[in-house]
This record gives sequence, structure tokens and C-alpha cells, in this order.
Amino acid sequence: MAISNLPQREEYLRKKKRQKQIKLVIFAVILLIIFGVFIYVSHRPEFRVSIIELEGGVLVTKDDVEKKDKEYLSGSYLGLFPADNAFWYPSKELKVFLKDSFKRIDTISTNLKGFKTLIINITERKPFAVWCNTVPGEDNSAEEGISEESVSEEDCYFIDQNGTIFSKAPNFSGDAYFKYYGIVSGDSVLGKEYLASSTEFGQIADFVQRTKAMSVKPVYIVAKEKNQFSMVLSGGGEIYFDTSESLVKVADNLEALLKTPELSQDARGNLPIQYIDLRYGNKLFYKLKQ
Repeated sequence: MAISNLPQREEYLRKKKRQKQIKLVIFAVILLIIFGVFIYVSHRPEFRVSIIELEGGVLVTKDDVEKKDKEYLSGSYLGLFPADNAFWYPSKELKVFLKDSFKRIDTISTNLKGFKTLIINITERKPFAVWCNTVPGEDNSAEEGISEESVSEEDCYFIDQNGTIFSKAPNFSGDAYFKYYGIVSGDSVLGKEYLASSTEFGQIADFVQRTKAMSVKPVYIVAKEKNQFSMVLSGGGEIYFDTSESLVKVADNLEALLKTPELSQDARGNLPIQYIDLRYGNKLFYKLKQ
């Protein structure tokens, strides 16, 4: 009996295998149809970002942002799915790209309005000071004073309150913005930091304001080496300080030192010094002009 049923058993197994293969083919066809429909729908214009609205921009314009946005979203995933589809457009990567493209952008957020409109909200960095790449009158500024001709603005850039260099500065005269020199190097300085720590930059900026409140007239600051800086004064003279020391304490020491009769300001409000050295804690040094 077992031998007589063997052909029937084999035929039954062949039918089962054939039915299974047919089901797999049907399943694969259905998947391909679904996949094809998915690709088709993903390319439909009603689901693709095509309108850009910019909020908060002043110097960063809508046209510029729209051009960069469409440039970034012009690609596709696997060559099949458009990157500008509203359901999966790369929001995080797009924001990084736009901030890198426009150094003026400080903060950025994006959200969709419907499926076609992308709203980009930005805040722009505000000029706080300028950084220049060539120290003016480096050999004689301390001895002879600072002239308007020696302070060249031909290669200066705006920096924000965190010390980030973000835009080329126009040529201008006067003291509209305080100036910083040194540390930053390279062919492209946009996006770089004057100091790695924004807190340290803020402390230096506060120190500048403290000196101005003492009727001292700082013109610019030059980064020397390690944590050492030189503050160059109007009328000549420099103040050396080290950021490894508390600049609050450094300012207190300077204020106490300026009460010394020999350091009285002249008729123009300038200090009669070649330098004041505040780099050694409570040991204060100065040298008067000849």
C-alpha cells in the first residue's frame, strides 16, 4: 500500500510546490505594483516642496535661500525617490547646509505648510565687533600712537557677540566697532571663531567695556600667544593681560593702578605709558613714555 501511494504523494507535493511558486510570483508582482505606485506618487508635484517662505531674514534674502534650498533638495534617494518630497525631506541636514552656506544665520528652524510650502525661520547674527587679518603698525603703534591711516579696514570681517566671524565688513573709519586681531588664519575665515570659547570672548569684551568706563581709550586687541593679549590704546601704549587670570580681577587691578599720580591722563585723555603689564596677578608693572 505504501508503494502504490508513492506516485500520488509525489504528484501532490509537486502541485503544492507549484502553488507556492505561483503565490510567490503573485506576491512579488503585487509588491512591484505597490512599489511602482509609491514611486509614482512620490513624484507627484502636489507632494513635493516647491514654495519657500523665509521669515526673519534681512540681509539673508528669500531668493538666495530659495536657490540654495532647491539646490540641496534637487537630489533623490536611490535614484528613485525625490529628496524634496514633503514626507521625508531631510530637515536636519537642510538646516546644517543653509547655516553653512549663509554664515549670517544664527538660528534656523523649518516647518511645512501643507505639502508644498516650506517655511524657513531664521535669526541673523548681529555685528558686535570686527576681526582684521593684519595687525596695523605692529612695529611702532605702541610708541607713536595709532593714526587713522595705520588702521586699515581693507581685510576685516564682522564678528558676533560669541566671537563668530560671519561676514565681510565694509571699509569704514572711526570706532563704530571695536577691533580684534590675531589667532584666526587660513584662506577662508568665515564661520570660524576668534576664540574657541564664547565665554572667554565675552569676558574679554567685558574687560574692554570696563577699561572704557575708566576713561581708558582702547583701539583694538591683538592676540599674542597662548592666553596672552595686548590692548592697544589711542595715543599710544599697550595693556598686556592674560586670560588665564580672572579678567574681573585684572580689571580691578588696572583700576587701582590708574590711581597712581604718574598715570594721570593728559589733556587729550591719553595715558602717558608705553605699557602696563597685568599678566602677573597682583604684581603690576608699567613703563612711562620718555
